[in-house]
Amino acid sequence: MARKIRLATICVLGLLATIFPTTPASAATRSCPQFEPLFKQYGLIPVKVFSEIAYRESRCRIKAINARWDKNGNLIWSLNKNGTYDSGLLQINSGHAGHVKKVCKAGLPKLLTLDCNLKMAKFLLDNGGLAHWAMSKPTPTTTTIPVDDYQRN
Repeated sequence: MARKIRLATICVLGLLATIFPTTPASAATRSCPQFEPLFKQYGLIPVKVFSEIAYRESRCRIKAINARWDKNGNLIWSLNKNGTYDSGLLQINSGHAGHVKKVCKAGLPKLLTLDCNLKMAKFLLDNGGLAHWAMSKPTPTTTTIPVDDYQRN
């Protein structure tokens, strides 16, 4: 009887693992450590911050996009209220189309490649800093710790 229960439990756990797979490291750390060497290579410093931004923005997916188009290529849905959309690992906004043409020598679909997405992220970092990803920052808590107190602990 106990053997049947253990076997049933193993089957159920196996089924749950299939339905709800976990992602290695990133789910536990809420970062994308697999891209950290590239962030450093492209000058996206601080690397850990960009690793966390990539997790919050795209869950470490290079081809993430927050929009949908109809069969004729018309934008029919976007997460952004202003009608723009975000693409790639670091979710570069479509409002930067002119810069994408200059930096990547291509149109917005090129943002779904790692090279173009990271080049554009570096361009944005150099021209406005982390403010371009302000919406992805963690929500501040109501309790604040003075920097001096934090450093002592």
